[in-house]
Amino acid sequence: MIYEKALLIYNEQAGKGSVPIHKQIVPALKEAVEYIEEKVISAPGEGEKMCYESGNQYDLIVIYGGDGTVHECVNGIARLEKRPSVAILPGGTCNDFSRALGVPEDLDAACRLLKTGVARETDLGAMNDRFFVNFFGIGMITDTSENIDENKKTMIGKMSYYLSALETIRNPSFFHYMIEADGMKLEGEAVMAVALNGNYIGTVDLPFEADHEDGYLDLIIVKEAGFPLIKEVMQTEKIKTTGEHAANLEHHRVKSFTIKTDSPMRIDMDGEVYAVTPSACSIKKKHIRFICPA
Repeated sequence: MIYEKALLIYNEQAGKGSVPIHKQIVPALKEAVEYIEEKVISAPGEGEKMCYESGNQYDLIVIYGGDGTVHECVNGIARLEKRPSVAILPGGTCNDFSRALGVPEDLDAACRLLKTGVARETDLGAMNDRFFVNFFGIGMITDTSENIDENKKTMIGKMSYYLSALETIRNPSFFHYMIEADGMKLEGEAVMAVALNGNYIGTVDLPFEADHEDGYLDLIIVKEAGFPLIKEVMQTEKIKTTGEHAANLEHHRVKSFTIKTDSPMRIDMDGEVYAVTPSACSIKKKHIRFICPA
């Protein structure tokens, strides 16, 4: 696979240690791209702005970073009429969407996909005027993101997500939701509601067959937390093969939905928390081409 012109965009703070841009990434790019331009993200929102303002000038945008960097850049690319292909090189703590795409965690192996991989048309989630690649969520998932100790995240990486999740599960907050989804009306009490496009959160392979190419969001409503939740999530094969509602989980495959809560709740999209309910979500089928293993 050969590209004429590519943009390599990266956040120097992604993941641990120094960014091996010129030793690993650029040489690999040169095997698949004739001309490479580099841009460094140094402030929040910069990646989205760069991708939106100049993304249509490239055949390929290569994003080196974590889930937050991918989320930011995709929100610029998704608004373009002429959208380049996108390659993700995992450089963050969890790298959940690149896992969902099958991109290797090893940087050298991920770089080789630029030459050996294929560009697959992939769905995106849309929330009001924003986009998400992996998930939209409220409740416990937002609390987990907001409770992460940034110092611990720097020191122990993905373990900081697990510690925050365990603390959140021990002390869940219930909320009242009203959802309209593809003609269904759903209402009740929950500790979390999440719409999945990918199937990984916090590096955990979730027990739902979320498919980023099927034109649907997997809407999951979690009614209870604590050990009952952990037990149901551990029964992965049952949920995957039967599609039945587990005792504490409700699962619907939808193309669009609106969600209201009794009071505004903060929304987590791809690990980034900056919006509040009420909100409207939908799937954008085959909206962006991502580089995946052949």
